Amino acid sequence: MEDSKSKAPIVGDRPILVSRQEIEKRRRINSDTLSSFAIDNIPVNPDTQHFFKDFEEGKIAT
Repeated sequence: MEDSKSKAPIVGDRPILVSRQEIEKRRRINSDTLSSFAIDNIPVNPDTQHFFKDFEEGKIAT
């Protein structure tokens, strides 16, 4: 499915704003970040986790 204005593919209710290559890069960075939190015993905040997931999946451009 695509947004008629931006021609960006839509997943769920939000368009994907970045390239597939950028999404793969973000997934790698997010994985490394979550790993470092686990090593330091820093708990994940469930109230903000959706921001990181949207960024990782390309639904947030910057």
